Amino acid sequence: MITHVSPLGSMDMLSQLEVDMLKRTASSDLYQLFRNCSLAVLNSGSLTDNSKELLSRFENFDINVLRRERGVKLELINPPEDAFVDGRIIRSLQANLFAVLRDILFVYGQIHNTVRFPNLDLESSVHITNLVFSILRNARALHVGEAPNMIVCWGGHSINENEYLYARRVGTQLGLRELNICTGCGPGAMEAPMKGAAVGHAQQRYRDSRFIGMTEPSIIAAEPPNPLVNELIIMPDIEKRLEAFVRIAHGIIIFPGGVGTAEE
Repeated sequence: MITHVSPLGSMDMLSQLEVDMLKRTASSDLYQLFRNCSLAVLNSGSLTDNSKELLSRFENFDINVLRRERGVKLELINPPEDAFVDGRIIRSLQANLFAVLRDILFVYGQIHNTVRFPNLDLESSVHITNLVFSILRNARALHVGEAPNMIVCWGGHSINENEYLYARRVGTQLGLRELNICTGCGPGAMEAPMKGAAVGHAQQRYRDSRFIGMTEPSIIAAEPPNPLVNELIIMPDIEKRLEAFVRIAHGIIIFPGGVGTAEE
């Protein structure tokens, strides 16, 4: 099965120079990382926490970046069937696929663009903070002129039923107060508050729901995004992901979890 996917949400208009940069990056050593992250997005909602099992199950999957009039489109070869309904890709997955393209290929190219980031020193805390801000701004995650309503929820992906229901009830109360949710984008305590907030938003007829999934390349394959994530952001590494959580948050709630939650 071969299908072509057009941009939705991100990367919908690029200059020819930007397209050339994307094409060069897509054929570089970053390709395998781009492929694996794209496969994880197409498996959103999967309960697996084994990246090797996921990658081996779809070893025939491939993805290519194709040029078009004002930007690019993606060619998917042997994608997971669950990502499609009546032959058309699910829209949230379509948007998140181009978020992968934006954060893995485009941002990487921008970081190594000495004109855009002259004298970038990734050992300097000031430069790292500026880079985190640039990535969040490029993802359109930072909104000006809105009430502070983004709540970051930390917690583990393997929690028991009582902990899940508790996190979901807290999410419902957040949703009733028209608060948006940002988590690590996986299952468990990262999904439950989003699911609860979705119910709260529906009860309040709140139409601007934002469910941000903040992840990084070594995590996303083991913890594919949950189905509620409508804004996916892939930070370069764990440390920058942690800073991004703090920069985007107007409040933080910590649910049960393991060592990762303790680190956060």
